Amino acid sequence: MTKAQKAQILLSRLQIQEVAVTRASQHLDDARSRLAEVRLVLKSEGAEIRHLEEDAPNGGDTPAQVDDAVKRVKSDLEAAKDLEQKRQAIESEAELQLRTEQDKLNTLETQLDELVREIENPDAQSVRVPH
Repeated sequence: MTKAQKAQILLSRLQIQEVAVTRASQHLDDARSRLAEVRLVLKSEGAEIRHLEEDAPNGGDTPAQVDDAVKRVKSDLEAAKDLEQKRQAIESEAELQLRTEQDKLNTLETQLDELVREIENPDAQSVRVPH
């Protein structure tokens, strides 16, 4: 295989890997956005609980109504906390996937750089850089 053929193959692989990095980056952005949404819900639910516990007794609701409302919101809060944990795990996985894809891209870029140096200076001995 000629160096030109190797370069063409590397360029094709590089383009494919760039798409994979872009996709992984978009997945991470989406995961972060979804996690932020859940965190807003958590904040809202916490504020609602504080409001119910502090202000509702003066608002005309019966203690039973306030207790029911607090229980409902606390249940919603627990569900949101569970969802937050799941979305944190998804975000962590997305970060790892992006790093993996970026590492693959970096490796291909290094290989292409080495090949370009070999083509530019065919007399120089190729020195591989450990990855």
